[in-house]
Amino acid sequence: MVSLALPESVGGRLGQKEAVVLPSSFLKVFFPSSQTNNPRHMKRICKSVCVWRVGERTIVPDFFVGQEPWDPAGDWSTFPEWLKSRNARKINREVDAVLRYLKQQCHAQKIGIVGFCWGGIVVHHVMTTYPEVRAGVSVYGIIRDSEDVYNLKNPTLFIFAENDAVIPLEQVSILIQKLKEHCIVNYQVKTFSGQTHGFVHRKREDCSPADKPYIEEARRNLIEWLNKYI
Repeated sequence: MVSLALPESVGGRLGQKEAVVLPSSFLKVFFPSSQTNNPRHMKRICKSVCVWRVGERTIVPDFFVGQEPWDPAGDWSTFPEWLKSRNARKINREVDAVLRYLKQQCHAQKIGIVGFCWGGIVVHHVMTTYPEVRAGVSVYGIIRDSEDVYNLKNPTLFIFAENDAVIPLEQVSILIQKLKEHCIVNYQVKTFSGQTHGFVHRKREDCSPADKPYIEEARRNLIEWLNKYI
């Protein structure tokens, strides 16, 4: 069964021709399901995209298909095994359902996608698979285990953090080199100095004054990319 968090479709006028898909992070605190105790931050991100993109529709699908997201209070030694059951590249059935819903029910003609962390990997996969998605922004998400992920179908922005413990800069360098060799559409890879994993979608109360300019710049870049290519 394909499960969509359709109640989390935020903003957008009836008949709006543009839409943005926002895959969730794997963390429970960012997951839109009503089963979680803190969905507000993800809603805030959705509403920000809606407002900055002049009222278009933003939808947060349940790509976990009802499975529980990762609880950061859990035992991290079991995380690698848990992640195997949430493969960010095995979501085509759900993506097909989301696109069908946006086209048939929302009459969307221009669709983009933005994702953070696990959702950033989803974006990378979608932008190599679905030519109808006109623009993508992958925020600290990277596919490491395949050679077929560099022929992007449409313009894609990749945002990384210099001090990311999850994605070393060596992997970013490989991505840049492979994109130069294989990609024929517009793309950009941007790494933010001194930042760590999660900085772009960090909660307001967790943002330090020193990091704020980088966070604001990255969010502005994200919206500008959507504005340019959707």
